[in-house]
Amino acid sequence: MSTVTPREMVERPSRAVMYQTWSDIIWCHWPVAADRIARLLPPGLAPQLFEGAAWIGLIPFAMSELRLPGVLSPLSRTLGVGSFGEVNVRTYVIGPDGRSGVWFCTLDADRLLAVATARVAFGLPYRHAATKLERTDSSLSWTSLRSRDKRRAEVSVAPSHGESRPAADGLERFLVERYALYSWWHGRLVRGTLTHEPWSVRSGELLQIRSDTVHAAGVEVTGAPHVLVGDPVHVTVHPLTRVRPLSR
Repeated sequence: MSTVTPREMVERPSRAVMYQTWSDIIWCHWPVAADRIARLLPPGLAPQLFEGAAWIGLIPFAMSELRLPGVLSPLSRTLGVGSFGEVNVRTYVIGPDGRSGVWFCTLDADRLLAVATARVAFGLPYRHAATKLERTDSSLSWTSLRSRDKRRAEVSVAPSHGESRPAADGLERFLVERYALYSWWHGRLVRGTLTHEPWSVRSGELLQIRSDTVHAAGVEVTGAPHVLVGDPVHVTVHPLTRVRPLSR
């Protein structure tokens, strides 16, 4: 069994490059064979397993209050990229530095400028898409339709009643308590970190799902996913750093 270590959860780089708030998040995850994930990864990364399986996630959420630090903060509002919906397909990996992180297969977002900026600045595989969030007293629903290939994602869940709680030890923490990502940027592997308060989550009853974007990433999934719903968090994004293998 593999999980997220305390060291990886408390990394605190000193400089911030961006602030943002995440809300209305749904995590849908399926276990898959490790070799199905390994073929999607660049050199240097390997699937991170939990109880012998790799995991692929379809995760929609709302990104808001996106802003640059200090005197650059008003620029985000001027450019109109402060709030948008995002639906990502992601998996979990171990890097050549021995640390764990997220690998994004695709990220769909409905702000063209944000998509272009993230692709250039972070090397992330963003796609432009129309996203829609619908809330009722009993359900939370996301839809996404890509502009180019018309791939759709749909997730609708009924969150459990009562107070949210910390992610449980084991699988829940493995899936949601993630504070680093890897990206292939300008021909090299880089790692970015972020910080925020620990997630507060609830279980959710799956009402509807359509996972075209997962299939388009190269992974076929079947059956009902593992579902969690999260409370909002305020996120600080830190600079990318080049990944170097562990010294021998």
